[in-house]
Amino acid sequence: MALHTALAFSTVLAASYLFFVAGSRLLAGLALLAGAVELSLALGWLRLAVHGPTLSLGLGVAIALPALGLWWRAGGKGPLSAASVLAFIGLLQTAMAVLARV
Repeated sequence: MALHTALAFSTVLAASYLFFVAGSRLLAGLALLAGAVELSLALGWLRLAVHGPTLSLGLGVAIALPALGLWWRAGGKGPLSAASVLAFIGLLQTAMAVLARV
């Protein structure tokens, strides 16, 4: 399993856990949707023709912003850990997409 596939799978697992446990299902659902798109792209189930790192930047932001909101509101060890994993993956992907543009 490649690194981007493992990160996308971790995103889907953490977001689905937060979807069922966290109070805000909207934020967890947004992160879950972005993670599912990322996982389907990583596994080759979906192909999108978007020029450059724009798709990676958009998906990274779509994971990072809801994850930071969930992290801020987390109330317990499990939701805090899952939100931390989501925020790290989203910020890492966003930083890599921004650095690829520079």
